[in-house]
Amino acid sequence: MVAAAMLAAAALARAQVPAPDVLINGSGLHVVINLPQTRLFVYRDGALLKSYPVAVGKMLTQTPTGTYAVTGIYPKPIWYVPKSIQEEMKQQGKPVLTSVPPGPDNPLGNAFVRFGDPRLGLGMHGTNVPTSVPGFRSHGCVRLKNEDIDELASTVAPGAAVTVAYQTVLLNEDAAGELWLTALKNPYKYDDPSFKQLAQVLLAWQSSRQVAVHGKRVDVALRERNGKPVCLSCKSADKARISGELSALRWLSGGGKAPELAPSETSPAAPEALPETVNKLESRPAKKPAKV
Repeated sequence: MVAAAMLAAAALARAQVPAPDVLINGSGLHVVINLPQTRLFVYRDGALLKSYPVAVGKMLTQTPTGTYAVTGIYPKPIWYVPKSIQEEMKQQGKPVLTSVPPGPDNPLGNAFVRFGDPRLGLGMHGTNVPTSVPGFRSHGCVRLKNEDIDELASTVAPGAAVTVAYQTVLLNEDAAGELWLTALKNPYKYDDPSFKQLAQVLLAWQSSRQVAVHGKRVDVALRERNGKPVCLSCKSADKARISGELSALRWLSGGGKAPELAPSETSPAAPEALPETVNKLESRPAKKPAKV
């Protein structure tokens, strides 16, 4: 009885993790990674199956966004050290390794799940440093704790869809119909044109539900960017609790395609202000190959 209650509580906690607005395939498995959130979501037939914390590319070796497919699953992998990392080892005065066999010292951990063209070197894998998850620490791959990569590798199969997104503002509704906003930091320092849609989306939601959206809470959330869901429609933000599951509001993918994100070459211009709101909202990594 106690074990069943604990499992139910854990399942509910997973369902209450804010989700990015990505169009999910209605059939089969679909893996979604939201980089600013350092979170990986697994969907089966359109329904959330599980989510995991991850470590992704650091600023100099960003994980590229895009739509991919799983192209290989390798348990107990050998790590063939890329030339660039061999050079890092040399510069740091460490022994230069060309390969690392399976085992506790292997940075790929228990498994490697490749996605995209093998020449990109992209994959989801375990780690020999579990404390590095979550975070922005990799050379471009997506790093999970070993128990999580074990589960993921046994769940997905070649051909499964993989979407890598970069969304710093998440809008979700809970089972009671309340609106929640989660603002995340922008580690890759990119401009996000979806910001201009945010005011319109909040006003439209307010009009259709006939429920007031508290603009000052939007201000605070976007200023602090602490990754905590804030209820925009609840009477009291401090006493608000998520009811049931959170589901992504279709404000970016509602038309079938999210806005094309492009890197900002200069300092981002001040965006159009929300009603009683906001400073600025940035996003997006460059699309360049990553190294394991």
